Amino acid sequence: MAIIKDSVLPQGSTVLVTGANGLVGANVVDGFLQHGFKVRGTVRNAEKSAWMVPFFEDKYGKGAFELAEVKDLLREDALSEAVKGTSAVLSVASDVSFSSNPNEVITPAIQIAVSALKAAYSEPSVKRFVQCSSSSAVVQGIKPGDTPVTTTNDTWNEAAVASAWQEPYTPEKGADVYAASKTQQEQAIWKYHKEHKHERPDLVVNTVLPNLVFGKSLDKEKFGYPSTTGILATIFSGEAHPFLHMLRGQYYVNVGDVARLFVAGATFPDVQDERIFAFGGVWSANKTLEVLRRRFPDKQFPEDFAKDEVWHTIPQRERAEELLKRFGQPGWRSLEETVLDNSPL
Repeated sequence: MAIIKDSVLPQGSTVLVTGANGLVGANVVDGFLQHGFKVRGTVRNAEKSAWMVPFFEDKYGKGAFELAEVKDLLREDALSEAVKGTSAVLSVASDVSFSSNPNEVITPAIQIAVSALKAAYSEPSVKRFVQCSSSSAVVQGIKPGDTPVTTTNDTWNEAAVASAWQEPYTPEKGADVYAASKTQQEQAIWKYHKEHKHERPDLVVNTVLPNLVFGKSLDKEKFGYPSTTGILATIFSGEAHPFLHMLRGQYYVNVGDVARLFVAGATFPDVQDERIFAFGGVWSANKTLEVLRRRFPDKQFPEDFAKDEVWHTIPQRERAEELLKRFGQPGWRSLEETVLDNSPL
């Protein structure tokens, strides 16, 4: 168990993780448990996620993890009980339906996040709040003909917001609606905190913005390969995932690195009011296939895709990498390590 030196949170205190049964949420749970904290995780259906309690207790001891059933995160008081006595709130729960109707995605996304922040404000023991945003709140992948950009800390994906709210809400707008939801959700977090910070000057807010999240399944049988980890698992099986055509010009990030950036955002004294850009390294389907063919020469994989060797420039990823180095790792986990972590063997 690795203890965080100079943590702003009391060692062994309990943190609250919403959406604890999702890809990022479950790994955030694991990340905090690795560093000696206890975790209370919210799920919509505690019965379906009951396996998580013995799973984490087998790794970290009895009482390390508890479930809190919260059926409706849209309720203003949804977390009023779950937040009691916690030292940090990690708001991870998110809509990934890719619905093309912004009223069904953006509005509730904002409501869920701001409600979680209000819960943090209401509980005196909470000293840190970390919101899971997304790379798409800054930039999306690069479509043919698009020009790559260089991001700043103040870059927002206003193009996706404009597209998402412009009728008609046709199915192909699903990606823009998701990107707009993360953009406006994160903006709402910063707006609320700016307007109310005087009420809780001791409460620090940070956000983490992951790009394509790949990596190890916590439990291949019970957890499988949810969300974006399913893309690499599908490629490994010899098929082409239907999302691949949407993923030009993306960065990858190992889910273990994402979890550690949440820990950094919640515990490091100097990480305050920051957007933490979790862009591990440039990614393409072809780069992934190159790793798989080299490491598994006897398997058959899909043919290479059209070249997409163009990416946005993300200077802010250097700050995130510096935070990772404080955990004793050399920097971002490599694409090769991440692909192998994600391989179902």
